[in-house]
Amino acid sequence: MSKQSGLALGLAMLIILLSMILLGYSLKQFEDKSLIKSRHNINALSINNLAKEEMLEIELQPVTELDFKSKAEVLKLRTEAVYKHSHLILGDYKPSEPIFGQMEDCAPWWGVLGMSYYGNGEKSIEGPSLQSISILNPYLLVVPDFYFGWSPAQVSIAEVGRAEYPTHCEPRSLRWYPKLKHAEAVYEASCARLSSNSAISLMAYNARDFNLNYIYVSYKDSRNIFKQNPPTEPYLNPQFIHRGSSCGYPGGCNNLSPSTPPIDNIKIINWPAQVVVWFWKDRPSSVEMPPDMTFIIKFE
Repeated sequence: MSKQSGLALGLAMLIILLSMILLGYSLKQFEDKSLIKSRHNINALSINNLAKEEMLEIELQPVTELDFKSKAEVLKLRTEAVYKHSHLILGDYKPSEPIFGQMEDCAPWWGVLGMSYYGNGEKSIEGPSLQSISILNPYLLVVPDFYFGWSPAQVSIAEVGRAEYPTHCEPRSLRWYPKLKHAEAVYEASCARLSSNSAISLMAYNARDFNLNYIYVSYKDSRNIFKQNPPTEPYLNPQFIHRGSSCGYPGGCNNLSPSTPPIDNIKIINWPAQVVVWFWKDRPSSVEMPPDMTFIIKFE
């Protein structure tokens, strides 16, 4: 074999090798995208031109006790709550595995009394379960999470839970406008203003469960709220339920995770106030793109 033939053969083999590497990389990218896609659930809302209703009032469920219920029982309650307004969903509903898959069977949950009064420890599960607000009210796409830090040294157990010492704030009303891709939840400002630092974090896994995966707070359209260095891009919501150790109860509690700085620590600077939240199923090129759904939280 001549020197030139040897060089040509070597170059051909190098090209084949590089092609195989690139092909393998492309297949890996395809597999990664397929895996990401497979994690999306099948749930979807019947809104916009698919809507069946102009407007409807959604009956709200109060906080309830979830401690030591089986995972199947909790998800059954969730599914029943969704189907109470089946005209708001397209097709069948199945609780999203990325959100609810890590929920543990027959586990305790952070309680509203534990959260606001006792703190972490063995009494952290006292009172109805905080996450039941979202789980039993699936069409509350966003739930504002308040912190009330009542000290047992200053407030008696007989007083906590009264209007002047709330453990949590529940919405007064929830109204949907499906054809307009719009919904509004109203809370009592008298309750919200008693929270420590008048700050809220947004629990939005209900929206994620309906495949509204990207969230953005429109501060320019909101009223009397403030966040230091607010995000300028939509945020891919990672929230899910799992058994964590933050409650301090032996073995841990089912609770919300992880921390979500872009939608946490939103200050309410005056009253009345409102928080305008936009959602998209897929990442928009910018926040100038019309949202797939708008959810407004009002404090009146």
